[in-house]
Amino acid sequence: MIVTTTRITVSSANRTELFQTILTLLTPVKNEKGCLSSHFYLDTADSNSAMVVEEWEAEEDWENHLLSRDCAVFMGAVKVLCGPASVDFKVLSYVAGIEAITAARSINALDHP
Repeated sequence: MIVTTTRITVSSANRTELFQTILTLLTPVKNEKGCLSSHFYLDTADSNSAMVVEEWEAEEDWENHLLSRDCAVFMGAVKVLCGPASVDFKVLSYVAGIEAITAARSINALDHP
């Protein structure tokens, strides 16, 4: 599984246009082959910041998405409305469930009784 996070900061003058563009892209992206989820989150502490989080079944699916029209529209909107210094894109290489937290807490408890 591939998980991507894209943090975006936009000026208040361009906020509505960018966020509307992103919202129109969510459903088409969710319908792409291999897309497990695509979510758009607003930052409650900064109304001009948001995050897009996507999960892809396989790296090939994510790479196909990067070549898609919808990704081109997203990147174009970000480039025009935000500027590159306002975008932070990350690909997560390790995803674990609650068992990872439980295991880490068990090891930590042994070291610090």
